[in-house]
Amino acid sequence: MKRQERFFVEEAARRLGKIWDLGNDSERPDFVTTEDGAQFGLEVTEIFQGERRQGGSALREKESLVQRSVNDLRRQYEAIAGVPLTVRFVGNMEADNLTTVVPVLVAQDFPSKPISYRFEYDTTALYPDRAPLHVYVTKGLRPEWYSVNDRVGFVDRKPHPTIATAIKRKANRLAQYRATVGDDVRLLIVANRLHNSGKLLLEDAARFDFHGFSKVYFFSYPEAVAVLNRAR
Repeated sequence: MKRQERFFVEEAARRLGKIWDLGNDSERPDFVTTEDGAQFGLEVTEIFQGERRQGGSALREKESLVQRSVNDLRRQYEAIAGVPLTVRFVGNMEADNLTTVVPVLVAQDFPSKPISYRFEYDTTALYPDRAPLHVYVTKGLRPEWYSVNDRVGFVDRKPHPTIATAIKRKANRLAQYRATVGDDVRLLIVANRLHNSGKLLLEDAARFDFHGFSKVYFFSYPEAVAVLNRAR
């Protein structure tokens, strides 16, 4: 989690043209950051589409469960063949379909194939009466296994209520952040658009109540970072 937050902050700084020294990981706020010799606190939060449960985003939880299953398949395959593959899953991700994937990939003997060798597989022949799973495989230099289903979907172009809620929620701990770093405490809100749960895009110059934060940034990853406008 901390590693991902640090990655988002570093990417945000790069897009803003800033040089931020993040120092060591902190807790409240997430980073005690230095810019041009001055320190400020930076808290990071991620926002999502759809229903939000007490434990977080329902859609993100579903995506995480699917990715966990995909990661298990990758580990099983690499324990046998030890070859980095790009594997894209499209369609029915039921367990019965997924269990067929590793034996099929092993049978393809990817270690003997050249880089960029491609292979396609689907479960239609095995389960003709079931919605199929399509698997697109390329031998590469590093492994990347993921479900395309969770990366292609609706983009919420009016995420204003979600952003406003995130600012207000994080402001509940603002006094604790200030006790650590002083008055200059900033908030980085991230929407990871590589996943359906994070497909939020702010298209207008809306104004927000910062609830005491000195600056609020919105990072629609991997596209752009916006410095939000404060409500008057």
